[in-house]
Amino acid sequence: MARVNPALAVFASLLLVACGDDDGADPDAGGGRDAGGAVDGGSDRDGGSELDAGAGDDAGPGPDAGPGTDAGPDPACALPAPIDEGVTWERTWYVDAAGPADGDGSEERPFQDVESALDAATPGTRILVRAGTYPPVSASGVQGEPGRPIAVVAEGAVVLDAGGSGTVLRLSDARYLVLEGLELRGAGVHGMNLDDGGSYDTPAEFIVLRGITIDGAGSGGNNDCIKMSGVDDFWILDSDVGGCDMGEIVDMVGCHRGLIHGNRFRSTVRNAIQAKGGSADTLVHGNLFEDIPGRAVNAGGSTGLEFFRPLDAPHEAARIRVVANVFVRGGSESGAPVAFVGCDACSFVHNTVIEPAGGWVTRILQETSGDRFVPSRDGVFANNLLVLNVDALRTFVNVGGGTAPESFTFANNLWWALDRDAGWSGPSYPAEIDEAGALVQEDPLLVDRAGGDYALQSGSPAIAAATAIDFPLPPGFDGRCYAEPAAIGAFPAP
Repeated sequence: MARVNPALAVFASLLLVACGDDDGADPDAGGGRDAGGAVDGGSDRDGGSELDAGAGDDAGPGPDAGPGTDAGPDPACALPAPIDEGVTWERTWYVDAAGPADGDGSEERPFQDVESALDAATPGTRILVRAGTYPPVSASGVQGEPGRPIAVVAEGAVVLDAGGSGTVLRLSDARYLVLEGLELRGAGVHGMNLDDGGSYDTPAEFIVLRGITIDGAGSGGNNDCIKMSGVDDFWILDSDVGGCDMGEIVDMVGCHRGLIHGNRFRSTVRNAIQAKGGSADTLVHGNLFEDIPGRAVNAGGSTGLEFFRPLDAPHEAARIRVVANVFVRGGSESGAPVAFVGCDACSFVHNTVIEPAGGWVTRILQETSGDRFVPSRDGVFANNLLVLNVDALRTFVNVGGGTAPESFTFANNLWWALDRDAGWSGPSYPAEIDEAGALVQEDPLLVDRAGGDYALQSGSPAIAAATAIDFPLPPGFDGRCYAEPAAIGAFPAP
């Protein structure tokens, strides 16, 4: 399907979040592959000697968590704008692999590598990197200022290559930083690692990742394509990432106020997005998830207590909102489009799910327990459009012990089973769960499901069939605002 990315912006009221671990010798195992039972055994805990051994206070979901709104094609439902929107750069430096060894960053005498440019950058600097292949980058304390970020922008095909060992791009304690158009290759550990340098009181913050390409990372351990630990106020936009070896595509630990939007996440080994370790207030919006064998979105997980940010967080995750995404296939390794794992008030709404297989539609689990931790509770699974084969699933909803499934809301989902006749009565639920307003065995009239176009045709029963959601809806997958009442699924009415 031809992707039409929504405007790169966000409702301030929807909030943003980011988080993650480091790439130490023994990275966290994350909410990983199931051991084979119906309920996760909670064995995927953060362990080992990680740099992210601290936690910073969560600033909470205030409306000032991100910059203003984007003047995109439909500003009525725009997303929070990234920090570089409208910036006038004070200076431009250049990087060229063929530049002189003693380059000064000028257009005539560019730096030879990205790390040298970052080491010398000051607030308001844009670094233009000319096409070529460059060595990996490791830097600490790269800090712009409000209204004066530092940006690294690719001009043409720019590749950072770690040659099969280590992490390709590692930045600690960065602030007001933009990374755009880079391709990361040859990661023996993580593709990218962003962390707070172990100082939980001073998170990395105001980070934009745009147009990043990663096609594989790791060497069989718990290695992630993008690892984030103690990152607040961040944007991951319009990137193409997959093939992460035994870790996650985006693994966040103790991250807050983030927007993950307009990306393609594909063909990996485990999960796609994981938010845990005290992560909160993140919007996962308008992304395409293809062939994710584990949990496409793991809202929560299992984290060693010393890695939480803040250290006393009462949940693995809170207020993770998964809205207007498309999930295609996936679930072959005991997976699901979404798992609520020690997650407080998390939402999975207005998504389109196409032919999941091998696992469940959703999971409600608890992998971190103790007196201070709330159970997985108050989740919402509503207004989703699901096209599926019943016989390809284990069951519809998997509920684990120590959770509060009775506090979850299931409402107004459209269920169309390809392997059932018109008399199918709909999904079966555990005794604690009931769904109101479900549409069952009604053809959603997608434009071209076989061709990958999951928009609605006129006359679809999904049109104007959604229930109201208790937060302002961002745009649909294609960038258009939803009507009132809204359509079920990731696409507004035609």
